[in-house]
Amino acid sequence: MQSFLQAAVIGLLTVVFANMLRKNNQELAIVLTLAACAVVGVMIFHLAEPLITFLERLRNMTGLDKDLMSPMLKVLGIGLLTQISATICSDAGENAIAKLIETCGGILSLYIAIPLLEAVLEMMESMGGGT
Repeated sequence: MQSFLQAAVIGLLTVVFANMLRKNNQELAIVLTLAACAVVGVMIFHLAEPLITFLERLRNMTGLDKDLMSPMLKVLGIGLLTQISATICSDAGENAIAKLIETCGGILSLYIAIPLLEAVLEMMESMGGGT
Protein backbone atom coordinates (compact mmCIF):
# COMPACT_ATOMS: atom_id res chain seq x y z
CA MET A 1 0.00 0.00 0.00
CA GLN A 2 2.83 2.37 0.86
CA SER A 3 4.45 1.81 -2.56
CA PHE A 4 1.16 2.58 -4.28
CA LEU A 5 0.78 5.81 -2.34
CA GLN A 6 4.34 6.78 -3.24
CA ALA A 7 3.65 6.05 -6.90
CA ALA A 8 0.45 8.10 -6.78
CA VAL A 9 2.25 11.06 -5.17
CA ILE A 10 5.05 10.87 -7.74
CA GLY A 11 2.45 10.76 -10.50
CA LEU A 12 0.46 13.70 -9.19
CA LEU A 13 3.53 15.83 -8.59
CA THR A 14 4.79 15.01 -12.05
CA VAL A 15 1.50 16.11 -13.58
CA VAL A 16 1.62 19.43 -11.71
CA PHE A 17 5.25 20.16 -12.59
CA ALA A 18 4.93 18.94 -16.18
CA ASN A 19 1.92 21.18 -16.75
CA MET A 20 3.84 24.14 -15.35
CA LEU A 21 6.85 23.33 -17.56
CA ARG A 22 4.80 22.62 -20.66
CA LYS A 23 3.99 26.30 -21.12
CA ASN A 24 7.66 27.27 -21.53
CA ASN A 25 9.53 24.06 -22.32
CA GLN A 26 7.58 21.15 -23.87
CA GLU A 27 10.70 18.98 -24.20
CA LEU A 28 11.61 19.27 -20.53
CA ALA A 29 8.04 18.40 -19.55
CA ILE A 30 8.27 15.22 -21.64
CA VAL A 31 11.62 14.28 -20.08
CA LEU A 32 10.16 14.83 -16.60
CA THR A 33 7.20 12.60 -17.49
CA LEU A 34 9.47 9.87 -18.84
CA ALA A 35 11.64 10.00 -15.72
CA ALA A 36 8.61 9.70 -13.46
CA CYS A 37 7.34 6.77 -15.54
CA ALA A 38 10.69 5.03 -15.14
CA VAL A 39 10.65 5.51 -11.36
CA VAL A 40 7.06 4.35 -11.00
CA GLY A 41 7.79 1.45 -13.39
CA VAL A 42 10.53 0.20 -11.09
CA MET A 43 8.13 0.51 -8.16
CA ILE A 44 5.50 -1.48 -10.07
CA PHE A 45 8.05 -4.18 -10.82
CA HIS A 46 8.80 -4.52 -7.10
CA LEU A 47 5.09 -4.65 -6.33
CA ALA A 48 4.66 -7.44 -8.89
CA GLU A 49 7.36 -9.68 -7.40
CA PRO A 50 5.08 -11.21 -4.71
CA LEU A 51 2.42 -11.81 -7.34
CA ILE A 52 4.87 -13.61 -9.59
CA THR A 53 6.07 -15.68 -6.63
CA PHE A 54 2.48 -16.62 -5.80
CA LEU A 55 1.75 -17.57 -9.40
CA GLU A 56 4.86 -19.74 -9.42
CA ARG A 57 3.66 -21.53 -6.27
CA LEU A 58 0.24 -21.96 -7.82
CA ARG A 59 1.81 -23.35 -10.98
CA ASN A 60 3.82 -25.84 -8.94
CA MET A 61 0.73 -26.95 -7.00
CA THR A 62 -1.38 -27.46 -10.12
CA GLY A 63 1.38 -29.11 -12.13
CA LEU A 64 0.88 -26.61 -14.94
CA ASP A 65 3.76 -26.68 -17.38
CA LYS A 66 6.18 -23.77 -16.92
CA ASP A 67 6.15 -23.25 -20.69
CA LEU A 68 2.49 -22.27 -20.38
CA MET A 69 2.83 -19.87 -17.43
CA SER A 70 5.69 -17.91 -18.95
CA PRO A 71 3.72 -16.64 -21.98
CA MET A 72 0.90 -15.47 -19.71
CA LEU A 73 3.29 -13.33 -17.68
CA LYS A 74 4.99 -12.03 -20.82
CA VAL A 75 1.66 -11.05 -22.37
CA LEU A 76 0.73 -9.21 -19.18
CA GLY A 77 4.03 -7.33 -19.23
CA ILE A 78 3.67 -6.50 -22.92
CA GLY A 79 0.16 -5.18 -22.30
CA LEU A 80 1.27 -2.93 -19.47
CA LEU A 81 4.30 -1.64 -21.33
CA THR A 82 2.20 -1.04 -24.45
CA GLN A 83 -0.36 0.95 -22.50
CA ILE A 84 2.26 3.09 -20.77
CA SER A 85 4.29 3.71 -23.95
CA ALA A 86 1.25 4.58 -26.05
CA THR A 87 -0.06 6.95 -23.40
CA ILE A 88 3.28 8.75 -23.18
CA CYS A 89 3.35 9.14 -26.97
CA SER A 90 -0.23 10.44 -26.99
CA ASP A 91 0.56 12.92 -24.23
CA ALA A 92 3.52 14.12 -26.30
CA GLY A 93 1.17 14.70 -29.22
CA GLU A 94 2.43 11.72 -31.24
CA ASN A 95 -0.86 9.88 -31.73
CA ALA A 96 0.27 8.02 -34.86
CA ILE A 97 3.24 6.53 -33.00
CA ALA A 98 0.96 5.67 -30.07
CA LYS A 99 -1.35 3.71 -32.40
CA LEU A 100 1.63 1.89 -33.93
CA ILE A 101 2.87 0.93 -30.47
CA GLU A 102 -0.60 -0.38 -29.59
CA THR A 103 -0.74 -2.42 -32.81
CA CYS A 104 2.75 -3.78 -32.26
CA GLY A 105 1.93 -4.70 -28.65
CA GLY A 106 -1.21 -6.52 -29.74
CA ILE A 107 0.57 -8.51 -32.43
CA LEU A 108 3.48 -9.33 -30.12
CA SER A 109 1.05 -10.50 -27.43
CA LEU A 110 -0.61 -12.86 -29.89
CA TYR A 111 2.78 -14.13 -31.03
CA ILE A 112 3.88 -14.76 -27.44
CA ALA A 113 0.56 -16.53 -26.73
CA ILE A 114 1.06 -19.10 -29.52
CA PRO A 115 2.25 -21.82 -27.06
CA LEU A 116 -0.95 -21.32 -25.06
CA LEU A 117 -3.08 -21.59 -28.17
CA GLU A 118 -1.18 -24.71 -29.26
CA ALA A 119 -1.76 -26.28 -25.84
CA VAL A 120 -5.49 -25.59 -26.14
CA LEU A 121 -5.54 -27.17 -29.60
CA GLU A 122 -3.68 -30.24 -28.34
CA MET A 123 -6.10 -30.58 -25.44
CA MET A 124 -9.07 -30.30 -27.79
CA GLU A 125 -7.58 -32.91 -30.11
CA SER A 126 -6.94 -35.29 -27.21
CA MET A 127 -10.57 -34.89 -26.12
CA GLY A 128 -11.72 -35.80 -29.63
CA GLY A 129 -12.66 -32.28 -30.64
CA GLY A 130 -10.15 -32.08 -33.51
CA THR A 131 -10.81 -32.89 -37.13
